[in-house]
Amino acid sequence: MEGDRMDSFSAQLNDGSEFNLRRILNKDLFLFLLDHEVKRARRYQNFISILLMKLVPFSHENNGKHFEACQQMLSAVLLEEMRETDILGLLQENRWVALLPYADVSAGDQARTRFENTLKYYDFKGRGFQVRVQQFCFPRNGTNTPDLIKKALEKAAVMES
Repeated sequence: MEGDRMDSFSAQLNDGSEFNLRRILNKDLFLFLLDHEVKRARRYQNFISILLMKLVPFSHENNGKHFEACQQMLSAVLLEEMRETDILGLLQENRWVALLPYADVSAGDQARTRFENTLKYYDFKGRGFQVRVQQFCFPRNGTNTPDLIKKALEKAAVMES
C-alpha cells in the first residue's frame, strides 16, 4: 500500500502534473503541528491565529439527514478558501480548525470575516445547519499549546450555551 502511494507520487512528479498535498488533517496530526507552530511563534515572536468552525443543527429533528453533505461542503469550502500555507484539521466530527501562521488578531479577523462572507453563498441553512466561526490568537489567548487549546475550547463551550 505504501509503495503504491510512493509510485503514484513519483509518477505525478515525473509527468509534470500538479500534485496537491493539501488535506484536512486528523486531530492528532493537527495538534502535533499546532504545537510545532506555537513553539516556532514563541521562538521568533510571531503571531498565530486559529479559526474554529462548528457545524450546528438548527433543530435536532432530521439533523443527520443532511449532516454528511454539509460536512463535505464545509471541507471543500475550507480547502478552496484558505491559503495554501494554512493548516486545516478536523478536531471532532463537527468541528474544523484552521491554523493561520504569522496572522495576528487583525489578519485573523480579516480571514474570519472573509470566510463567513463566503459561507453565505452555500446552502447550509437550507439543509438545517449553520456554521459558527470563532477566532483565537497566540499569544493573546494562550502562551503555550495546552493553554491555547484549553482557552479555545472553554470559549467555544461558552458560545455554544
